[in-house]
Amino acid sequence: MRNAFISLAWMLIVAFAAAPNYYPHKVGMVWLYTSGETQALVEIRHVSGQEVWVLTHSYNDAVRYTDYLRYGKDGVWLLGVDFGTGIQPYDPAIQIFPPAPMRVGQSWSSRVNFRGSTLMVVNKVLGIEGVEVPVGRYNAFVIRSSMTAEGGGANVVDMYFVPGIGIVRYATQDGGQIDLQHFKP
Repeated sequence: MRNAFISLAWMLIVAFAAAPNYYPHKVGMVWLYTSGETQALVEIRHVSGQEVWVLTHSYNDAVRYTDYLRYGKDGVWLLGVDFGTGIQPYDPAIQIFPPAPMRVGQSWSSRVNFRGSTLMVVNKVLGIEGVEVPVGRYNAFVIRSSMTAEGGGANVVDMYFVPGIGIVRYATQDGGQIDLQHFKP
């Protein structure tokens, strides 16, 4: 019985690894969080021969900022952001997620220039944890992401990632959390 369970678990892992939407990205996808933030993939642009996915971040139907992402076999990359004054690029792009599939203990980092400052982003998959959010119960990868600026200042957040859905929870070190409330695939 134990071997059958292990075989089933392995088949599920392989199925997720082979899934083309391990990191979900289709125009029309929407994530609504308990903070009131709505994230939506609104379009694909073709820039310098590559597909760039446009992800808006809105509150009360007003876009606060827009991310420009690239999805590929080498993971997910944040190319730049627009706060309403034009695209501001990260140089080089920030790696948001590694090549699929994720595994416990995996880490990746990016050192980038942004608006005259150097930022260091370090991510590590700490483990897999059961999590219950308004849209359901999941076993999620827990990714600790820390960003530090060369002039001081740091931000650390734990992201609970579910393949095929995305981030279902953001948790800060001071105990705050934001959960996925609604998901439109």
